[in-house]
Amino acid sequence: MSVDLTKYPKTELFEAVDTIGVPHPYCIAPKHVAYASDHCSGILGREAIIGAERAGAVCDICRVNGEFLSFEQHKQALLIKCKKEDKEELHKYLLSIKDQAIADKFAGFAFQKGW
Repeated sequence: MSVDLTKYPKTELFEAVDTIGVPHPYCIAPKHVAYASDHCSGILGREAIIGAERAGAVCDICRVNGEFLSFEQHKQALLIKCKKEDKEELHKYLLSIKDQAIADKFAGFAFQKGW
């Protein structure tokens, strides 16, 4: 997922710094690489990942955990750097960016200590 994080305001206490996979990042396996090499000129993008899944590849984390979520079922959360622990201010900040996060199809928020 590629999203312009500058759309999210930076405040004295909070800043959108990255995205993170939920429930975990999609992990590429050897079958994905082979598929990309054979069918996508070596480009391991969305088309190759979905094509490899049709050919039997799965997220390598799911393979180990037995969850078997498709590429599309792996979502992204917005990673918010918190420069101070202030639940009331964090709540206000999240409400202020909620509509944009929904528009960008984020599954939720994750937090990073920045102090």
